[in-house]
Amino acid sequence: MISDKGLKNMKIEFWLDYLCPKCYLQHQIIENMLKNYDIDQLELIYRSYEMVDDEHFDSSLAYDDFIATYKKMDLKEVQDFLKKEHIDVKLFRIHDVHRMAHLAKKKHVSRVFNQLVFDAIYKDHMDLSNHEHLKQISLLAGLEEKEVDEVLSTNLFTNQVISNRENAQLKGIYDLPFLRINGKTKLKGLQTEQSLINTINQSFIAFNETEFCEGEHCVRKKRQ
Repeated sequence: MISDKGLKNMKIEFWLDYLCPKCYLQHQIIENMLKNYDIDQLELIYRSYEMVDDEHFDSSLAYDDFIATYKKMDLKEVQDFLKKEHIDVKLFRIHDVHRMAHLAKKKHVSRVFNQLVFDAIYKDHMDLSNHEHLKQISLLAGLEEKEVDEVLSTNLFTNQVISNRENAQLKGIYDLPFLRINGKTKLKGLQTEQSLINTINQSFIAFNETEFCEGEHCVRKKRQ
């Protein structure tokens, strides 16, 4: 099994846009993995990546057109995928959500903030360009009202959102979702839970060769 010491030294970086349907699905898979396996101490780091930067964002587009254009996919293929996954989203400007995510990261509540945001968009069909809705989500995540209001009334964290996207592109990241395990192993596109577990095991062995890993999986499923 992987030791707690090893897990504390490992991390998953997750580049995402909240409007990306596969990012939503990837987040669900990661959450399920963290619930199902004994890897609670593995560090999950969220990296903001706007599919379309705010300056060129056109909120008048239909959501399926927006995804098809960004992904360079046939519209019918996108519509079939969204229908299959039961995804029904109305497009809205996402920049402020990304800015608030940086406050959540600063205050160490990224995981709960991201879960609430994805649920609000994909389950409750909320328009988080509405500042009242975004404020509600932010307060539920544990952020302080004064700091939330400061973000919503200024351009705070705009530079961080822009630089996250630019830095990702310098690393060769142009499509979402994108994961990096322990700073080295790169995973492009939607990953299954089993694929992630296998990659974590392999990365751990490479990271710490002094640990002994036995059985089919080094990371064990939690006892029910």
